[in-house]
Amino acid sequence: MDAVPAAHSDGLLDARDGDAESRSRGELYESLQSDGQRLAVRLIRLLHRMADSSGMNPTDFQCYTLLRVSGSMTPGEIAESLCLSTGSVTGVVDRLEAHGLVERTRHPRDRRKVAVRLTAGAERLAASTAPGMRAAMTDLHADYTLEELTVITGWLDRVGTTLDDLTESRG
Repeated sequence: MDAVPAAHSDGLLDARDGDAESRSRGELYESLQSDGQRLAVRLIRLLHRMADSSGMNPTDFQCYTLLRVSGSMTPGEIAESLCLSTGSVTGVVDRLEAHGLVERTRHPRDRRKVAVRLTAGAERLAASTAPGMRAAMTDLHADYTLEELTVITGWLDRVGTTLDDLTESRG
């Protein structure tokens, strides 16, 4: 007897279990869309929980995370990335500075501008807000081949670029 493919909580079958041939491209796109939306909601929930455990509000934590992944940025770049006013960013940076997480410095290429960057000790917060995350993510990906991981990272990069393009076209 053939094995029955695993079903997700939404009743859709898992494409990795061999049923991709039986599902149409449209059904797969629909699944990608709905699963992607659920993922976005889960990421927002995780961000809020991490913000709570850090003692920050979600906006301040988003700024901290943005600086972790992007490096030094001007307040204007932060405002654009987080869809905030520059006045709001001033308050966010003030609060992060009071926590000892960021510092304002001269912009490296334009001395008229200010750059905001994480302090040397700011990384300590990342580990304390989501203990076990690195291990959980490593375990999640352990069964994938290097080729599959290459496809996944390529897809994530393309999704990121597409989302950035969509964000800029609406700005």
